[in-house]
Amino acid sequence: MITRRAALRGVAGGAAAVAAGGLLAACGGDGEKPAGAEASVAPRKGGKLRAAFIGGSTESTDPTLAAGVGIDYVRARVVWDTLGELDGGRPVWRLAEAVEPDSDATTWTVRIRKGVTFSDGRQLTARDALFSLRTLVEKRSPQSGFLAHLDLKNARARDARTLELPLTMADGFFDLALAHSMFVFPDGTKNLAKAPGSGPYVLKKWQAGRSSVLVPREDYWDRAVGGPYLDELELVSVTDAAARLGGLKSGQFHYAGGLALTAVRTERGNSALRIETPPKDLWVDLNLPMNLGLKPFTDARVVRAVKLALDRESLVRTVTLGQGEIGNDLVGAHQPYFDTGIAQTAYDPERAAALLKEAGQDGLTVSIRTSDYDYGTEESATAMVPMLAKAGIRATLDKVPAADYYSDFKTILSTPIQTSAYHPNPLPLMIRTYYGSTAAYPLTGSKGAQALDPLIAAMNRATREDQRRARVADVQEHLHEHGGDALFARVPTVSGAAAKAHGVKARGYADYPSLRDAFLA
Repeated sequence: MITRRAALRGVAGGAAAVAAGGLLAACGGDGEKPAGAEASVAPRKGGKLRAAFIGGSTESTDPTLAAGVGIDYVRARVVWDTLGELDGGRPVWRLAEAVEPDSDATTWTVRIRKGVTFSDGRQLTARDALFSLRTLVEKRSPQSGFLAHLDLKNARARDARTLELPLTMADGFFDLALAHSMFVFPDGTKNLAKAPGSGPYVLKKWQAGRSSVLVPREDYWDRAVGGPYLDELELVSVTDAAARLGGLKSGQFHYAGGLALTAVRTERGNSALRIETPPKDLWVDLNLPMNLGLKPFTDARVVRAVKLALDRESLVRTVTLGQGEIGNDLVGAHQPYFDTGIAQTAYDPERAAALLKEAGQDGLTVSIRTSDYDYGTEESATAMVPMLAKAGIRATLDKVPAADYYSDFKTILSTPIQTSAYHPNPLPLMIRTYYGSTAAYPLTGSKGAQALDPLIAAMNRATREDQRRARVADVQEHLHEHGGDALFARVPTVSGAAAKAHGVKARGYADYPSLRDAFLA
């Protein structure tokens, strides 16, 4: 079963995050260096690397379900190659050699790389890529949401290396969608759980909730410029973050993903480890979305009052332990197309109180739905209660068990105010995911879509780089002025590596990185 978090990573978030590429950055100040100065470490062949990630009994080896569980996604990334990856918010093509739109961005042509084979020896062709895209959509995989405009009925493989993809509407950012976790497997595959891949490793042994053992392919198509370097790669399922850190410190693991933020402080002086955080474009947005179609947030003055009532600097100090940064009510900070010229929302409880009085909402009471599903959501909700009180808002918390928080989508869309964590994706894709009348996850409701939809449509039609930037800026300015997000802070994810482990790269998903080029020095 695909989890809600996976959906936010894949359709809103895999599939997770915009790639900064390269090495995960080490914790530290502004000018931080690559973790362990890895750029100076030459890759070495051989050895067995053991890495720990969150997993569980619902694990699957089906690539269309890979975004459902963290360790499944890590495994899929080394078994099945994708059409492309994201690096610094822009596509880097892998199985696709080139991806080009027509003049109005209603048809895209994909040129498939020559000389790629699956692990069973079959040549990879455009038909395989088309079959994979169709399967991802039909199986409603998390990343299928990014293919919502794809006209599969009329899509075709023109020849062995050329894929023609017509769209149902103009989409100048469809290249970002195609670079987003589009795993490719052979045409006609019946048993997807055993589908051959074109990646650097093949699965040798797997037990759900326990571990996966993978071995390298000697005939990997990209071996001349990278991995695989290891003799064996083992991915171990460990649900508890503290246990993952403990295993890393004891030498049981060479790498551990999804560590608690406290590890940044507790392990800072541990020379045997590198505690790493990704570049800022891969950080998670902590948000307090208000549904503009539900009272009291139908009144723009109330929405503005809540935004002004939040002491963002205090929330960064306490909730993110000083490791995060303040948010400005907009998704996608530090990504391409993000408008840095928009004024920062201030902390002004007096003005907030005045706005509430103007709106006839003196003594306003709200119930904030929250959970500890994502780090920082429940902690921030607790810290907000006294802040909101200073503006005259009496807030109570509706704490929902993590297992139930995203189980009822109807409840999510009918909740006036709640906490949420938005996992990173390319900014134009995040805009389409969360806002407008066709949004997949409109946590701020659909009120105002009449004004927003034309701005999003104009953004979608943009094909030139200057047009893209201008149209995305138009949407951001509108959302900052009229949107329902009180996006107050941004927080890094945390991972850890033994001093001898190198070559683990985010490539779009810091929590679930690529081990394609991993090696032991």
